[in-house]
Amino acid sequence: MSEESSILYVDLYLNSLTDKLGDYSGKIAITGTIRNADIASRIVKNGSELRAETIENILKRADQEKINALSEGKSVVDGIGQYLLTVTGSFEGEKAPFESDKHKLGVSMTMSKNLRESLTAVSVSTRPSSSGITINSVYDSMTGEKNGVITPLSNVVIKGQNIKVVGEGEEIGVFFTKVGGEKKAIKLLTHNNPSQLTILLPDLEDGEYELSITTQYGSGNRILKEARSYTYPILLYVGSTPSGEDDKPEEL
Repeated sequence: MSEESSILYVDLYLNSLTDKLGDYSGKIAITGTIRNADIASRIVKNGSELRAETIENILKRADQEKINALSEGKSVVDGIGQYLLTVTGSFEGEKAPFESDKHKLGVSMTMSKNLRESLTAVSVSTRPSSSGITINSVYDSMTGEKNGVITPLSNVVIKGQNIKVVGEGEEIGVFFTKVGGEKKAIKLLTHNNPSQLTILLPDLEDGEYELSITTQYGSGNRILKEARSYTYPILLYVGSTPSGEDDKPEEL
């Protein structure tokens, strides 16, 4: 196991779903995003004689072949786990057809033995959340997509904790920052609640985006003296997701 992944930090948030005193929930502190190009570089660094570009190409081809196999109804097993297609939604009657507006295909994953053993060897340290803010999911009302593609000029629902936008100043608000590009503020909030925001996206160009919230709202309807910020660790996309990397979790 690399030193980079040997220590995990768990940020503790006051649990807003219970009245139990001192009840906190934890979230893993995400330290970055790793793509096939980064994995290829790590493999080269650890002694491979293949060029990083060659390894990245193989990884992308492997990703596509796994996608093809899953699309054929096959179970896929690799070093991370076993993947199986799932279907959600209620069917009325034993001959009911699949309807795309009611039913959705997904993938379940069971961890491999190697991954389970690696996680048991990880050192975990807890700490109080520095911001008290967390985003759990981002839902696109136009497509029904969660934590993935977002649609410009449509409503997006953000769920989380202590995310109500309160305060003055240009730094306060909901922002979408294009990776490698500029930061855009959201000017229209239809709903502005501690656990849910409904926003209208501007006309964003295609690309990858980071979602961040900066607010002076604190738990218990307190107004904080200093603003706090939270950046959602899951990248969101306008247009299509990068090939081989459409692996968004349903919720954090």
